[in-house]
Amino acid sequence: MNQNQIKGILFDKDGTLIDFHVFFVQVANDLVDNLVEDFHLPNDHLLKEELLEAIGLRGNQVDPQGILSSGTSRDISVAFFEWLQKKIEVSFSLEQLNTWIHQKLFVLTKTNGAHIKPTTDLSALFAELRRLRIKVGVATADDLESTLFCLEKLGIREFVDFIGTSDYYAKKPDPHMLHAFCETCNLHSSEVAVAGDTVVDMLLAKNGKAGLAIGVLSGVSTSEKLESFADILLPSVGDIIGKGGALVWESTETSGKNEGACP
Repeated sequence: MNQNQIKGILFDKDGTLIDFHVFFVQVANDLVDNLVEDFHLPNDHLLKEELLEAIGLRGNQVDPQGILSSGTSRDISVAFFEWLQKKIEVSFSLEQLNTWIHQKLFVLTKTNGAHIKPTTDLSALFAELRRLRIKVGVATADDLESTLFCLEKLGIREFVDFIGTSDYYAKKPDPHMLHAFCETCNLHSSEVAVAGDTVVDMLLAKNGKAGLAIGVLSGVSTSEKLESFADILLPSVGDIIGKGGALVWESTETSGKNEGACP
């Protein structure tokens, strides 16, 4: 397609709009601490480390393919439950744990609100996209309550035309969120660019037949991880609009892989 026909951008949230490491590493550690306390688990340092590793966090290093980077609250529940079943006698059900995690993640999101930092000047970016009549959507593995809180905290809720979360839509890379964005905003999938920091986001673009897959290096993935899947690689979503005011797909040729904007 002619990439100048892009009329909407579907953004991932964590690592793409929000600084992932500052926020979610803290939330994950708090979640495990609360899990041990609320469920009366052994207060053992190794146990906590292994629970964090089960969702893709080793030390402060996030696995780009791990649950923490692109999984849902349900995925976290299942990973914790399966690991605990192997280690100790579990006195609660998966559904009880899932309900607790869903609620606790929202509480911890609010508690750690001061750590929600944008990856770029999102208010300026989204205001300019609105001026250019580019529709804006968010597609995230997070739940709706936490997502709304984050968007309000970032000051960009008013600019977002569609919000897709894993408690209402099939999780990425299933194209459900992309198709719903198109339906809400009266777009064809070929008129949409998907922007994200993981391979899952790039596969969402592919599976949904999006017009463009924009990989950003502000999150958990390296350029080596994304370059085979992205049409364009950028340091952050702030580079979608160039210094001259041109949209990145208008100012570059993307018939091959374009990393021109990356250092």
